[in-house]
Amino acid sequence: KAIAVQDGISAEELSKSTDGNVGSAMKRVSGVSVVGGRDVYVRGLGNRYSNVQLNGSPIPSTNPNKKEAPVDILSSGIVDNIVVQKTYTPDQSGEFSGGSVQIITKEFPNDPSITFSYTSEINSNSTFKNYLGYNGGGTDFLGFDNGFRNLPTDLEDSEITNTQEAGRIVTDLNNSWASKNIQSLPSQKLGFSYSNQFNQDKMPIGLVSNISYKYATSSRTNETFRYINNYNENSGEVLLGSDYIRNSGEESTGINGMLNVFVKPNDFTKIGLKNLYSNSSTNQFSTIEGSYYNFDNDNRQTVAEFDRRAIYSSTLIYETYFQNFMESSLDASLTYSKAVRDLPDRRTTQYVRNDAGNLEVILPFRGNSHFFSFQNDNNYSAKLDYDFKPVKRLRVKVGGFGMYKDREFESYKLIYEANPSSNAPDIDKSLSPEEIFTAENILNESLLLTERTSSRDSYNGEQELAAGYFSLNWSPTSKWNVVTGLRTEQSTQSINNKALVSELDLLPAFNTTYRPSNKTNLRGAFSITLARPEFRELSEFNFQDFIGGRTVFGNSELERTKIYNYDLRLETYPDLGELFAVSVFYKKFENPIEIFYRITQNNEVRYDNVESAELYGIELEGRKDITETLRLSSNFSYIISGVEYADGSSAGRQANASRPMFGQSPYTLNMNAFYLMPKIDSELTLSFNTFGKRISAVRNNEQPDDEYEQSFNKLDLSFTKKFGSASINASIENILGDDVVYKQGDIITTQYQIGTTFAIGFNYSFN
Repeated sequence: KAIAVQDGISAEELSKSTDGNVGSAMKRVSGVSVVGGRDVYVRGLGNRYSNVQLNGSPIPSTNPNKKEAPVDILSSGIVDNIVVQKTYTPDQSGEFSGGSVQIITKEFPNDPSITFSYTSEINSNSTFKNYLGYNGGGTDFLGFDNGFRNLPTDLEDSEITNTQEAGRIVTDLNNSWASKNIQSLPSQKLGFSYSNQFNQDKMPIGLVSNISYKYATSSRTNETFRYINNYNENSGEVLLGSDYIRNSGEESTGINGMLNVFVKPNDFTKIGLKNLYSNSSTNQFSTIEGSYYNFDNDNRQTVAEFDRRAIYSSTLIYETYFQNFMESSLDASLTYSKAVRDLPDRRTTQYVRNDAGNLEVILPFRGNSHFFSFQNDNNYSAKLDYDFKPVKRLRVKVGGFGMYKDREFESYKLIYEANPSSNAPDIDKSLSPEEIFTAENILNESLLLTERTSSRDSYNGEQELAAGYFSLNWSPTSKWNVVTGLRTEQSTQSINNKALVSELDLLPAFNTTYRPSNKTNLRGAFSITLARPEFRELSEFNFQDFIGGRTVFGNSELERTKIYNYDLRLETYPDLGELFAVSVFYKKFENPIEIFYRITQNNEVRYDNVESAELYGIELEGRKDITETLRLSSNFSYIISGVEYADGSSAGRQANASRPMFGQSPYTLNMNAFYLMPKIDSELTLSFNTFGKRISAVRNNEQPDDEYEQSFNKLDLSFTKKFGSASINASIENILGDDVVYKQGDIITTQYQIGTTFAIGFNYSFN
């Protein structure tokens, strides 16, 4: 009997399901949607207000700019259960509002198992068509750079001081700028998992392992990017600061591995070590062409980049049960995790069309460059929970948590510029980048190589967090249950040794359940929770994808968000596995963090707080076995939200003081139909999800409206057939073929196609 509002997937359901990974399995949970395999939404609230934990510890984010949970790298075959908790209890992290997703992997498999899997995918937009690529390194297909894009050693510890030194650096730099057409082939994914239990009669040892590799190519054509520079409210005239079309090609790889080892010294004690590793990369070439307010004619830019992200996490756990001492239990864990992001030698060029329509390089501008960035995150944490039963009908839980996290971020930017000296030799601006950006042109002083790295382009971040809590679980009668308690969290976040966010927070929680019958629960809950800014949001670092593209600025004055949560829920369970529930909820946000357009001619946004926001919602959930072979599940949320500004706080920043909350959809809908065909040992699954348009950036007072991400209707179909120890899975994703669209008023600011994906997979298990 759950003590809080929650839903989940049991080990039995997972064993019967056909889902290949946790990301696809979570579509079976009411109120949860997963976008792109990594963005987890609970009750329509995104990553900032949700947390995902693996075996009690947060999954390290693979994205340095926001919280992400790479649930798509976890095979569903190694997972024991998934629980989504929608109301807060004090034993959870204080960073909680939408919900907490708990993923628990298997520890002591009942039977030995070896599984091989293979999946291939075809995309309607990309496969068997040409995509833009370039000559990269020999190990790119593994997700690692082999030194092809190394930062010149002369730059690591010193600046460019003379022409000779600049010439040596250019010689060491990669001079590969051109694209080439490559035919896109179907993506490939290979997987292997092994699990077993040894020494069962004496001291059982459990082992669960999984490794996978994926390689895929894709392309986007005619991707739209626009920025509204000015809007005349009287005439309705819109002035665009930039209007671009981008064509790009991408190669992506992923290597993922997991190894868990457990031992039981006795019947009441368990010791385990859980390890997770993921390395992914994207290798992309883009051409961007269109208008920019600084130029009379259209300009053309190219971007070649290799982006590598890796995470490693290791958790040592200890659990023991004291049967003869107040039925108590002690759980302890130590976790170390590391996240890495390397962006070595991102090369950009910029040409403009002359009056004759021919392309010429733009040398006085900043668009011809080499950019390097390196980021390392380390996270150390310890957790202790003690649960005991001092008297009948009462359980007490106390515990503590400590964490230290640090980030080191470094970047370097080198720009090619024309020598302003009148004695400098002329350059033929119509030549290719390979012919222009050479050591010869540096040494003869036709060109200058300038390092444009500033102090804000590198930063160090630290977070220290100490937490303690107590919780009481009291059942005064067989029909009533009350769980209440308090958590305290002291957190300090620093950038470059300067404390920016330091707070001591008291986080109370109250959950009560009334059970009028064995099949019906009435639940009520109140809690105070938090959402803290990320390092990237607090730093002053800014980065522009391309000239005229969006630049995102951090803000060292950000404050953490405090959230007051109220929930009321009626749920009934007509039969095993069935559910009907209606929930109403209210949330009050103090200082929510949002993204605002800056008042400038350039496409620039900045993180900032608003004074407060409110959210009212109703949620309907259902899970019903229509027949023995047909199960339907659905979740619908309708949400009204709004923000409030302190007097004068919006002046000069934005003009729409009455609007929905940033990132919040007015509705979300998830529907699933599961049709079993036991005679042929098969299952057919149809899934549909959609959301109402949501604000992606708040306008400034020179723009017509806030920018909204438009509704996206996603319909997926999958079929699985089992043949004893083998199974075949076929699926179609995004059957409706919707585009991803962002708009400000009637102006499309971003639009691209993702196409329809057809996949076929094969699994074989030895048991």
